[in-house]
Amino acid sequence: MLLVLWLLVLLPALAYALRPFEGSFVAPMRLAVIRAAVLLGAWAIGTVELLSALGALAPGPLAAAWIAATAAVAAAVAARLLRDAAPVRAIGDRLRGGRGATRRTWRRTRSAAAAAPAWQWALACIIAILLLSAGVLAVAASPGNFDSQTYHLPRIEHWVQNGSVAPYATEIHRQVDISPGAEYLLTHLRLLTGGDAAYNLLQYFAAIGAALAASRLTAQLGGGPMAQVATVFLLATTPEILLQASSTQVDLVAAAWVACLATLVLDEFTRPGEHGGPGLLGAGRGAAAPPRSDALFLGLALGLIAVTKTTGLLAAGPLLLLWGIGRLRRDRHRRRRCACGHEPEECSRDFMPTARVDRLRTVLASVAVIVLAIALVGPFLARMHSTFGHPLGPPVLRDSVGTETADPRLLAVNGLRIAHTALDTPIRPLADALASGVDGFADLVGVEVNDPAVTFEGTAFPVPAWYPDEDRAAFPLTALAVLAGLARFLWQGPGLRRAYASALVAAFVLLAATVAWQPWINRLVMFLVVLAAPAGGILLAVLSRGLYRRRRRVIACGLVSVFAVTAALAGLLTVAYGYPRRLTGAWSVFTIDDREEQFVRRLEWLPQYEEAAAAVAGSGVETVGLVQGNDSWEYPWWILLPDEVELVALRSVVPGRPGAEVSEVDAVVCAEEIDDCDAIVPDDWDLVELGTVAYAVRPDEALA
Repeated sequence: MLLVLWLLVLLPALAYALRPFEGSFVAPMRLAVIRAAVLLGAWAIGTVELLSALGALAPGPLAAAWIAATAAVAAAVAARLLRDAAPVRAIGDRLRGGRGATRRTWRRTRSAAAAAPAWQWALACIIAILLLSAGVLAVAASPGNFDSQTYHLPRIEHWVQNGSVAPYATEIHRQVDISPGAEYLLTHLRLLTGGDAAYNLLQYFAAIGAALAASRLTAQLGGGPMAQVATVFLLATTPEILLQASSTQVDLVAAAWVACLATLVLDEFTRPGEHGGPGLLGAGRGAAAPPRSDALFLGLALGLIAVTKTTGLLAAGPLLLLWGIGRLRRDRHRRRRCACGHEPEECSRDFMPTARVDRLRTVLASVAVIVLAIALVGPFLARMHSTFGHPLGPPVLRDSVGTETADPRLLAVNGLRIAHTALDTPIRPLADALASGVDGFADLVGVEVNDPAVTFEGTAFPVPAWYPDEDRAAFPLTALAVLAGLARFLWQGPGLRRAYASALVAAFVLLAATVAWQPWINRLVMFLVVLAAPAGGILLAVLSRGLYRRRRRVIACGLVSVFAVTAALAGLLTVAYGYPRRLTGAWSVFTIDDREEQFVRRLEWLPQYEEAAAAVAGSGVETVGLVQGNDSWEYPWWILLPDEVELVALRSVVPGRPGAEVSEVDAVVCAEEIDDCDAIVPDDWDLVELGTVAYAVRPDEALA
């Protein structure tokens, strides 16, 4: 927790150093935090890659890197103080007048709070309760996510054991070929704390960061304080977000980076100009030339998305295209003003006589964004190309997740199934009727609703997704709000809202065209939910004005009230009875121990793993061989066996990384693949089968 506190101090300090000047950006303090998070995230990724390349991925070098980063942040803060023209005398004057300034700030805050409507306070209280509840779950619960047991967390242990993030022998290809950005961040926690106690906090803070970026997006799109609170409320009551905020999944981390990129993109349209005037695409503000740091932060954000979860690039592409168009429109707008003789000082300083030069600037900025992104994700892609012959990994990964057709009929069915899974409700007649509608559409266009080209292998549509499970929880209320908000954006505008909504529509089309439907598809669309939340928040704020102005129709007031109460109940029930972590009930985090929390999805496996690990550890072995399938739980071996025991795979699907020979290990542990394990274990070893788990130890005389 001291490490977490260290980070919580470092982030605001860096945010102060990166704080833009007042009036130069919308919501400048939130922008400063977003910039600091992007910079720290990129530094953390780069540090892991660098230390790995040097063979020094260990606690000592990493601690030294953090000390150096802290010193750099302190220097940046000192430089910012000097840049703000704050010499010692001025600082003294500020300190002497600090009491009066504090009183004035408190009076302004109290006045603003008194002016806020009661419903806004109610939403803020619900957000605070849900935030606190998710934080308690994140701190109290041990990592128990299914995918984390299989590949998210074991890969970290292999990296720590090997001192490198290079590919290694394993039967679970996802440990090697899935984008590792979130796990890189967890590696810092693992090396500096020695355990996994703080792992859940990464997604928790990612959820907070995503909500912060979404609230700023709302402000950039013209939403006031009420709309910003409503946006955060929408995200805070989304079951999938609440459930993942206390897990070791990676979807919220990816969504946070995508939201950071989006709000940096909109700065191109919402940055106030020095002389006012019409805004770009109807943004309502003048547009000044962007600072050179725009490309820096955009490039780092793009790299963080690419190295964390490649599906986030489906939204990054349309957003960056929007950014490029905004730059070109801004340059053309400036040229027109100069040609008409307006703002001669601006023209003499910034005006370029030809559009070619402006386009060149935009091209160079775009190249800089791509180069910075490649600098972050490039080492991983290079390893994938060297190992599997393709930068996106082996065919089994690409074929299992992606679609295998360009038939627009199948892609349309895929999109409808994705939408249905997100909108699933416990009202089964309604859910069944919508599923029948999707089936009917597939029949109408002459395709199979579960065509293998657009369906994850071994699954079939539809599946119940309404219940609060972190891997598949639906979010019908949030989805309805954002769909209605985006429709309003497209219908009424202004231009920036239309452009933003069009970019999100394009991102969803790309998702439906590239990602096959699967029962846990709701996890994969989290980045779109975060990006679209501002549209829903602005719509709720518009409708709710009737709650205190008494000008809106009663039906709108009733609709918003029912929506807010239902969403709040859904959020509270999610943290109270969610799966696999909950605050109350038989499986509350306060009534079961750490091991039961880790095995809550497969509790019958716990005694088997414990018995096998105890027997192996008690024999005094030094090296243990792993035999398992592609979906077996490996992480329990890392936490149940002694730290000094080395774990190696006896079978491998990674080209050029063969598994170890059984003669090189002192014991063998198996998960699920019992028959294969029996074939590998030598005849003179005693294989003990416990059900799902088995183990064998080298005979005593051979071990001695």
